[in-house]
Amino acid sequence: MKKTTGFYQGRVAPFILGFITASILLGAAVIVTYLFVSGPPKLNSVSQENKSNDVSTKQKEIIKKVIVRDPLPEKHVNYKRIDTARLWSGVESNTKLEFKQGKEASFERKQNGSYIFDFNVKLNSPNPVSDLNGLSKVSPLIVNIIPSLSDLLSVSKVSGFYYKLYDIKSKRVQQYLTRLNAIPDKHNFYDCETILEMKHPKSGRKVLFVQSDMDVVSDGSDGDRMPEYDKYIAESTNYQPFTSYGWKKKTNIPNPLLKRWEKKLSDEEKSLSDNNLRSSEKAKIKENVSKLKREIVDMKARSFLIARADPFIVIPSWMRSYKEQNEYAPNVGDYVAVIYKEGIYPAIIGDTGPTWKIGEASLRLAKKLNSKATSYSRPVSDLKVSYLIFPGSASKPDAPNLNEWRIKVNELLDEIGGLGEGYSLFKWKSYFE
Repeated sequence: MKKTTGFYQGRVAPFILGFITASILLGAAVIVTYLFVSGPPKLNSVSQENKSNDVSTKQKEIIKKVIVRDPLPEKHVNYKRIDTARLWSGVESNTKLEFKQGKEASFERKQNGSYIFDFNVKLNSPNPVSDLNGLSKVSPLIVNIIPSLSDLLSVSKVSGFYYKLYDIKSKRVQQYLTRLNAIPDKHNFYDCETILEMKHPKSGRKVLFVQSDMDVVSDGSDGDRMPEYDKYIAESTNYQPFTSYGWKKKTNIPNPLLKRWEKKLSDEEKSLSDNNLRSSEKAKIKENVSKLKREIVDMKARSFLIARADPFIVIPSWMRSYKEQNEYAPNVGDYVAVIYKEGIYPAIIGDTGPTWKIGEASLRLAKKLNSKATSYSRPVSDLKVSYLIFPGSASKPDAPNLNEWRIKVNELLDEIGGLGEGYSLFKWKSYFE
């Protein structure tokens, strides 16, 4: 019995020890396999959800637009094209550009012919209206207002002043283009429908008939009648105290703009002391000083028309220079009847202006034709204003007497047959009453 028990004990102990070891190894293998397949354990559902959201945000698709440029040129590219555009002025512009191979830039910048603008300007010369039918189209009532117009037209001719005006306009366009300055717009180029020289067959009274639009002039000053001007005029850089029509002062009240002119003279004279001035700059200042001195003498001695108070028109400055050559040449002071729609307004030629335009009038006259007119807004844009200028009719310059002006213009109208039935000359009231 003792031998048997010792025998089993000697056999069982190693068997049990081997079984335990194998079980431990098998359990460890199962755990490792589970971890490898399932991944790390989840901490909790909330943290896992947040992690899932973070991953989806970071993995959002990003689309980037890639622009494919034209390949860079490897040699000079010749370029030739005609570009057509309509400018702000209503003028059609056709630009032809030719870009061709030259020499080095350091060479080309010194050459006269390397950078050239060749302007080929095309302008249609307008055909002047010369008959009753043509005038009636732009001014339908003119026949009723001036019944003798048909007789006047039968012995009239297109004035050389018309052709001269458009010749000056054309030359100005070319000159301004050559210097790359702003050219007249289409409206201002075609601002005159006709200029006719008329003579009444019985009285022999001459009339220079102008059909145009109306722009506005606002210059002029007279200390005797208007000793003070508002701040806008007193400080305006463009306002001029002069008109071509002037007369001897009647009082000792100074011109309202005299102090400003004297200040301008003082400033110019002080600037001459600058030793850094170039000779050309000094010469220009001296010329301006001389001009200001003459103007100050004139302002102290004479009075001028006032655009806001006096009805007058403006003619191109070159017109009156033909007085000795042309019996129809208008001059400063000549009387005028201005006709627009049903109105006939007495006026005079009170100033001369730009050589290339016609149809300007004082602010007083402009506002009568259109109450919305200002120094910057014309009263009539269409070519519907008739100006009957009576050359050689000027009286001795004097302070405006609007009643006398009306009487004189009425007499002149009578000399060409008078006004039609139902029409009468407008009666101006004094601006200062």
